[in-house]
Formats: sequence, structure tokens, C-alpha cells
Amino acid sequence: MSLQTIRVGEEQTPIVVIDNFVQEPDRIVELAAELAPFPAQTGHYYPGRRRRITPQDGESFDYVRSVCQSLTGVLHGVYGIAAYDILDAGFSVITTPPAELGPLQTIPHFDYPDAESFAILHYLSKKPAGGTGFYRHVRSGFETLSEARMPHYAYAREQDDLQQPPPQGYHDGDGNGFIELAKVEARYNRALIYPGRLLHSGIIPDNFNYSPDPRVGRLTGNIFVRARVTP
Repeated sequence: MSLQTIRVGEEQTPIVVIDNFVQEPDRIVELAAELAPFPAQTGHYYPGRRRRITPQDGESFDYVRSVCQSLTGVLHGVYGIAAYDILDAGFSVITTPPAELGPLQTIPHFDYPDAESFAILHYLSKKPAGGTGFYRHVRSGFETLSEARMPHYAYAREQDDLQQPPPQGYHDGDGNGFIELAKVEARYNRALIYPGRLLHSGIIPDNFNYSPDPRVGRLTGNIFVRARVTP
């Protein structure tokens, strides 16, 4: 396992990049394949299929628990988190072609608008699968969101759309009212950790296959945690 921390934007938000993350990544891919086919998403902006992992999923949940245990020192050292809870976990594959994306799927997004939530993203595809980009919203100047920033950000985004709605397709680079702060390439068995409130977007290459098969498509392990706030 090799680890580096990069700081992005004017807010200098730390992102952790870990290569050779787990010892047997092929086994994790097989665990995901055993849970396939993943259900379609409803009421959710993820552009594909996702299978939640629960304690009833045996070895797959052992994987989630092992990931969280292995990152305890990293989360404390980089983000100052002493203890945390798992908010959600699952395996995901992107399956939605650019022409079928909804408007909010064509721009960067955030996961949770609070400072206590963090995303752990584990790339599990051996094929070229783009990566993840991090952004600043130009009109508002925001790189991270919070409950206090939400009204201003929503209004600024409305003004963006009035001026020029985003083109159909996955976001990449500067454009659509956003400036790219950093880009992390997707590599097999690489993991990212970043605050859920940081604006980000999956980068999808032109030769993408959109397969729902975890062995073939853009498979990721996704874990969201929230720090316990002590009084």
C-alpha cells in the first residue's frame, strides 16, 4: 500500500490517494459479481446501478468493515477523525449513456453538505475507466458545500442554467460553470478518500462500455462514513 495526500483549491481540501489498497482485489470483484445483477436506481442521481452492502451480505460486509478498520489511522491523521460510523456502503457500476443523463448528472455534485461526512472510493475495474475530478463553482466561488452555503449555491446554479444550460454528457475539465481543481486517474485497486461536501464528478472516457457486469464495467466500492461529534 502506498499513500499520498494532495490538497486542492483555495480551501486546500485534503484528498487521500492510496494505491495497492487491498491484498486481494480480484476477490473483491468476485464478491461484487456474486451480488449481481445490481438493482436500478430510483430517487438517486448515480448514473448506473448500485448494490448496497449490509451486514447480511457476509464476506462483502467483511470487506467494508476491513476497509474502515484499515483507514482508522489515515482518517485520524489527515482529517482528525477519532471515531466514525458507516453511513452507507455498496458496489456500483456506471451504466447510463451520455444521451440519457438527467440535468444534474451532467455537472459536478457533492455527497453530503456537512464537514463530518467522508467518501471512500475504491476503483475495481482493470479497464481504463477515467477517474474523478474535483471542482470550484465559478459563480459562487464554492469548492465545498455546507447548509449555510446551500441557498446561495442553488441561486448561482439557477443563474448558470439561465445563461447557458450544460451540454448533454458527462462533465470533464473546465466548463458548465466549474473550474477543475484536480483530477485523479482511476487505477485498479486504487482508493480515494475525500470530504463528501467537496464538489466532484466521475470522469468517463469516450470509449466507455457502460456494462452492468461487475467483471467488465466500471466497478467501484463506495463507502460513506460520518465522524462522531463529541460534546
